[in-house]
Amino acid sequence: MPTQVKIEEVAYLKERFEKAASLVLADYRGLTADEMVKLRERFTKQGLEYRVVKDTLAQIAAREAGLDGLADLFVGPIGVAIGYDDPVQTFKLSEECRKEYSPRYAPKGGLFEGSLVIEEEVKRYATLLSREEMLSKLAMVLQSPLRALAIVLQAKVRELAVVLSEVAKQREKQE
Repeated sequence: MPTQVKIEEVAYLKERFEKAASLVLADYRGLTADEMVKLRERFTKQGLEYRVVKDTLAQIAAREAGLDGLADLFVGPIGVAIGYDDPVQTFKLSEECRKEYSPRYAPKGGLFEGSLVIEEEVKRYATLLSREEMLSKLAMVLQSPLRALAIVLQAKVRELAVVLSEVAKQREKQE
């Protein structure tokens, strides 16, 4: 018989799963209490949420949210990193934690803007550019032709000034 606490936890997780731009599930067994506190702080500082969830409750919440493939990834004790804005950020931070705490912290898969990500693909998603990085590259690409045009026009103005100066000198000599 489900208790009220479990019903509320499933509803909470379902809401989070539906709102999330990305999720990364990770096996955290072997981390000390201090390392878990640091891990949570690290995710929180980046505007992400990190929760340790019961696998059966998370499976129910994922299925209710329409994420059947994700529900299959909840096996054993698992931590869930949830990102709401930049989906790449969750994967990047999870990969950093994997490198730092390996083998005690191991990403098991996740969700990237509604698409299921299997364990082998987590590293690949972590190498994607973040939203801010893409916007700055776009600005550079858009700015580059304008800069080249400005340089060419400036050179032409300089050339025109030189020609006009030479014409003025020629006229002075003729007078």
